[in-house]
This record gives sequence, C-alpha cells and structure tokens, in this order.
Amino acid sequence: MYDELTPAALCARAFAALQGEGTADRSLSYWAADHALASGAEGYGPRPGKRATNWAEALHRHEDFWRLHGQSPRENTRNRSALPSSERHAGEWARRQRRYEQNLTRYQVIRLDISPSFRWDPHEAAWQSRLDECIQHRIATGRIPYLNVVDAAEFSLARWLGRQMRLLQYGAHPAARAERLRAFLSDSPTP
Repeated sequence: MYDELTPAALCARAFAALQGEGTADRSLSYWAADHALASGAEGYGPRPGKRATNWAEALHRHEDFWRLHGQSPRENTRNRSALPSSERHAGEWARRQRRYEQNLTRYQVIRLDISPSFRWDPHEAAWQSRLDECIQHRIATGRIPYLNVVDAAEFSLARWLGRQMRLLQYGAHPAARAERLRAFLSDSPTP
C-alpha cells in the first residue's frame, strides 16, 4: 500500500485523472513541476513556472512530513513555542490551499484530493477518524467503547463518544454527522 503513496505514484494518479477530464488550464505546468520533483525527470513535458515549482515543493514537504510523523502538519497548537516553524509553515500552506480553492488549477485540486496528508476539511476528517475508531472497536469487541479505566485507548474513545452523544441529544451536530452517529449507535449493542 505504501507504494501507492509515493510521490511518483500520486503524481501519476492525478495526471491520469486529469487526462480523463480533458481540462485545458494551467494544469500541465503544475503537473510538470510535481512530476519533476516526484521522479527527478527534469525537462520532461511542459516547462513548469516558478509558481508551479514552489507549489509542488510545498506539497512534497507537506506529504514528507506526513510520511515521517504519521500526521498532517499543524499550523497552530496550544504551546506555540513547541511547534517547529517548518511544521507551522506546512500547516499554513495547507490552510491557504483550502481558502483559495477556487483559484487552483484542476490538477492542483485533483492532486490535493488524492494526497494522503491533505484534507479539505480537517475537522470533519478528524471527527470521521474517531467515529471509525469506535466502529473498529465495536467490530473487535462486539460493543461500543465504555469508560474502562484499565484501557486508556478505550477510555478516550468512550469520552469522545459520550461528548458526541450529548451533542446529538442537543441537536448540535450537522445533519450528516448526526445521521452517521445514529447509524453507528443503532448498530451497536449496549455495554
């Protein structure tokens, strides 16, 4: 699976998706910059501009951080002095991509869609990840997580699930989240 997440494989997947769409914008310049960095094949295809090269370098730094640390770079934390500037800059770069999505080329959007380190809505992705952990726990144990002081991971999941159930009760969840949470709870035997 890791082979599918190499820069060259991600670039190839994005280019194949772009070709299927037949888009004729500045995308080829961004593909060329990404391809040159991913494969080291300088001079192949259209010559990328400085902006495209800078964008591809920032994307690769973002994904390299993810490969090294197993998480996307953060742009902020409670203890800001503990956040390395390289991580903060990579996190800020991702925020700018989300903010200015309408200005991105089609290749950039496709490439960000398939990037393992980038999420258009990181809060929603984190929420879904926690729900997926609860689902996996239920599959493994046959029950939803409960406040088990012996198992710190289960205890953490149970606290998160309790907060989500309280928000569901108050009607504070967006409709899509509420629906997914109700589906999980309706499929779950009680502890």
